[in-house]
Amino acid sequence: MNSPASTIPVSHVAWWQDSSSKSLRASLAAQIALTGFISGHSCLPNHWLHLGWLFVTGVCAMCWTDWTQKQSWKRVDAGFQLIAVFLLWMTVRSCFSDAYAPEEMQRGLVGTGLLMLFCILIWQQSGDGKTMRIAGWAIGVASTLAAFISIALTYFVLPGHQVGERLTNLLVHGGLNPVCTGLIFGFTAVWLAALVETAPAFVPRRFVWAAMTLLHFATFLSGSRGAMLALVCGHAALFIVRGWRRGAAALGVLFLTGTVYFTSASLLANFSSRQHQPTTLSITHHFHKVVERGDNGRFDIYRAGWNAMDNLWLGTGQWGVRDVWQCELQPNNNSMASHLHSAIFATFVHGGFIGAVLLLVLLACGIRRAWRISLQGDATWIALLAFGCGGLLFDGESLASLATAPRFEGLLFWLPLTVALACGSVTAPTRTV
Repeated sequence: MNSPASTIPVSHVAWWQDSSSKSLRASLAAQIALTGFISGHSCLPNHWLHLGWLFVTGVCAMCWTDWTQKQSWKRVDAGFQLIAVFLLWMTVRSCFSDAYAPEEMQRGLVGTGLLMLFCILIWQQSGDGKTMRIAGWAIGVASTLAAFISIALTYFVLPGHQVGERLTNLLVHGGLNPVCTGLIFGFTAVWLAALVETAPAFVPRRFVWAAMTLLHFATFLSGSRGAMLALVCGHAALFIVRGWRRGAAALGVLFLTGTVYFTSASLLANFSSRQHQPTTLSITHHFHKVVERGDNGRFDIYRAGWNAMDNLWLGTGQWGVRDVWQCELQPNNNSMASHLHSAIFATFVHGGFIGAVLLLVLLACGIRRAWRISLQGDATWIALLAFGCGGLLFDGESLASLATAPRFEGLLFWLPLTVALACGSVTAPTRTV
């Protein structure tokens, strides 16, 4: 006689053993991993939570993926292979560097592994665009709240601050670097500018425009010239693709917020005096302060990085080589000398001509495919890729790791590039905007 357990039909087997349920769990875990990591740039307080979120949820997504059916790899083509070759070269070159720093090597390998995990998750989930749209709205909400809270607390509540000083995101590290703050808020602003036309029915578009305007102004308040340059690059790409009728409104927000920022000196000074705060140059001459900073020591850093290269073809590697170029700089208390402050230039220094060529080929392929997507009606990724390239031209530590000091390279560069490579292939299915 059969036991009750033996009579249970196959369709009633535990849900976690069903292939469709495993696929659903894997997709949900990937959505949580990407949405949490992307929006976490604006709200997660430290790198342990930020990178830890990606690791835990990303590994769960990988473990629940049904690799036997190989569905996730049917769309892997030359684009993904270029990513793998670039990261492999940068990692191998660093492993065989003359300088040896065990702590930096461990951090670098962990960062490269997390970056590869991030790219795999994006490649798997970017096919229908739904995952990326959810992530876009999530970082939009997180960044808008972070900008509002930071502006309110810094300028009107917390002691020791005054209206008009360079804005920092108070939710991250208790005060994120103004450059990182500006680049992350600006990236989100451009993303919302691209998403506003496809806003859900339950979200009034005026709220999206208001959030976008706040993020643009917060970007200018950070005082980061790199973020301002990136905003111009992102909006220029968006305007070129959409044309005057569809692109003028977003470009108008950029022009309006920039004009208000650079002409608000007297207003901010009057408001500061009403708060019985001393008026200083930082709030009365925004444009002059931007010009006065000059290159901020970057050209000295670039010169030192160039002189540190013994082999122009192979570069120096990434780990343990900081002392090689830092010794040429004058000793000072400026934290600018912590890294090369240009992800593009750092790739050349660390990976040589080989690394630079691989990056240029990868970037050219990504731009081509992002343009192909834009011709289908989705200008999001060409705009975000333009923003990322503009922002990383004079900022960023490394494009071969997520565990960097700024931690925004994955968001600014790898997110739009990987989506463009995955969805812009001639063999990729047509995406619905």
